[in-house]
Amino acid sequence: MRRIKAGIVAAGVAGVVAGTAGAQQFDAGFGYTARDEIEKPGSTEELDNDIARLVLGLTWGAGGDGRMRGAVELGFANNDDWSGDLTGNYGAELVFARKVGNQRYGLGGRFRDDEELTSTTEVAYSIEHLGESLDLRGLVGLQMLADADRVPGRDDNTFFAQGEITIYPTSGLALSAAVLADGDGEGYGVGVEYRPAGWGVSFYLDYAEAFDDYRDVASYDAFAGGIRFVPGTSSLKAQRQGGLGRIMQRYFEAQ
Repeated sequence: MRRIKAGIVAAGVAGVVAGTAGAQQFDAGFGYTARDEIEKPGSTEELDNDIARLVLGLTWGAGGDGRMRGAVELGFANNDDWSGDLTGNYGAELVFARKVGNQRYGLGGRFRDDEELTSTTEVAYSIEHLGESLDLRGLVGLQMLADADRVPGRDDNTFFAQGEITIYPTSGLALSAAVLADGDGEGYGVGVEYRPAGWGVSFYLDYAEAFDDYRDVASYDAFAGGIRFVPGTSSLKAQRQGGLGRIMQRYFEAQ
């Protein structure tokens, strides 16, 4: 049933994307996230917890100064320390945002499914300040797990929040720092993204760590790296401030 539900959501977003393909901005990215192992419920066996994911998105005008972005995610999860079968991890995202002066207000939803664990739905509201050399982003939302008992370290549905600051030493370099929290703990995140001049491709690294413990793991951490392809943008700063791909970005995932 989870596979059918995920397929319907992904197909719906893909249909929206296909139907507006000539309108605005295409983007793509591939990333790999390595995270702390977590002990499975009722067992001494640990979940290795790594994820590789391809993201394909499209942004288009939504009337006035509003914009929308739809994206599909195709990936796999390493849930057994590379000694077993890799499981599918896929999803879909839809975001609406409106810019007023240097402020941008966004509302988004995301569905993800892990074939071994469960499916999650996230809804969130964001407020951003987009400046000449500094961006601020606040994100608050709710994450809902279809079967929280199957996800190690997660007890129930929970609210989450994240605050982030990004500075641009140059138009091709972004340095970010964040604090984040949900019902299973608090932590911090840092990130760097670089786009060579004249390229349509950027490279990023993100790191996050719990202040104390997170999902019942002391000093829980996550390390992510990858590439993003956003053709037609003049610089990394223009790519990030003009696109909607980071509005729902979180340093810790729901599962």
